[in-house]
Order: sequence, then structure tokens, then C-alpha cells
Amino acid sequence: MGNNFYWRNKVAVVTGASVGIGASTAVELANAGMVVVGLARRPELIEALRDRVTGEGKILARQCDLNDEEQLTSAFAWIREKFQAIHVLVCNAGILKANFLSESPTKDIKELFDTNVVATASCLREALKHMAAVKVRGHIVVMNSVLGHRIPEVPVPLFSVYPATKHAITALCQTVRQEIHFLKLNIKLTSICPGMVDTDFLSVYSQAVAELPKLQAEDVAKAVLYALNTPDGVQVEDIILQQMRKVN
Repeated sequence: MGNNFYWRNKVAVVTGASVGIGASTAVELANAGMVVVGLARRPELIEALRDRVTGEGKILARQCDLNDEEQLTSAFAWIREKFQAIHVLVCNAGILKANFLSESPTKDIKELFDTNVVATASCLREALKHMAAVKVRGHIVVMNSVLGHRIPEVPVPLFSVYPATKHAITALCQTVRQEIHFLKLNIKLTSICPGMVDTDFLSVYSQAVAELPKLQAEDVAKAVLYALNTPDGVQVEDIILQQMRKVN
């Protein structure tokens, strides 16, 4: 990424940065020259990502369980104190529990909504308050899913409430964009909606999806960079990306 990249030397916060899409995004942004603060329950995995940084940026790790309100607010307060500004937020943290709804314990249902929706909304709140206070040009990226737009017919529908959490994220992104516009903030918000991605996230489905085409985590990370690299005044609201089937 050349020196004309607007976000070079600016601060990005990536949640769920220890593995998968979050880890690839943290590395991609650092290699583009950003200072990346990764939040996750296992900060040692984020620290290990530094070996993959070949650009001018850097990655810092902060331990944070986003389902713990005190840890979440404390992490954002620490970032504001250390860097004075949060320029980019990537809300990536999420969980998936494959099951039939008829067999899903209430505990699992609540955990899906708490992590995928409530924690995301809380991160959005903290970042928006800070960006508004310091009047920075900001960009928020929310890692959604194609399941936040449509639910495919599959042989074994073990979706439970996961698509419902992603539909909630789709609605949340739309309402937050309206709020940003109403408050006259210079902040873009992009919802990125990948199809199936080849990460440990899919391990709950085992062999059921083994033969289906899958994106790589790096593909999604590059979509984040694409959205960030749009000209000032151009907002990419939604990116839906799928892996194509190979044609022999």
C-alpha cells in the first residue's frame, strides 16, 4: 500500500483479532501502515501475528472478553488514553453454534445474541462516542454474513439463531448509518458479508461443508482494505462476497 493510503499511521481497532478473519485483517491493516490494536480473550495469539507484519505498521494486543461490559469499556478507554484517537473500528468478533433451534439450549441462544449483537452494538457505541468527541474522520467496518441477507436451502439446516443475529447486524448497520448522518459525523460504515470462509469457525459443521467452495480469510481482509481505500465522500455500504465454484 503506497504512501497515499489515507489511514497510514492511523489507529485501527480489530475485535476478535486472534484467529481467522480478524487475524488476517489485523495483519492486512498493519502491512498497509496502520497501528492495529487487536482485542481478544487470547492476546498471545494476537502477539504472534507480529511475525507476519512486513509493512510499516504494527500490531498491539489487548486482552478483552467483549461479553464483559467492564472489560469492553476499559479496553476502549485504554486505547483512547494511549492513542488519543480511534480512526477505524473493525467489529469482527462473533461465534457460531451449529444446531437445530428445537435442540438449542437457552444458554446457547443467549450467548449467540450477546456476542454477535450486543457486544457488537457496545463496540459501536464506544467507538462512535470517541470519534464524535475528537471529530476525526472515521470508518467502521462490521463483519456481517451473507446469512444477514438471505438464508439458503441446505440439506441439514443447523442454523439455529445464527442467521437471526446477522439479520440484526444488518438492521443495526442501517440504523447506525442514519444516526451518523443525523449527528453530522464524518464516519463511514461498511457491512462486509462473506459467504463460507475456510477458518476454524466452520469446524462445528465438520464434514457437512467439506466439499463446498470457501473463501480464504485473506480474501475478506482485502475486502476490508478495499472499503477503507475508497475516496473521501464515497461510502461502500455493503460488500457481499462468495467463493466461485471452480470450472474445469
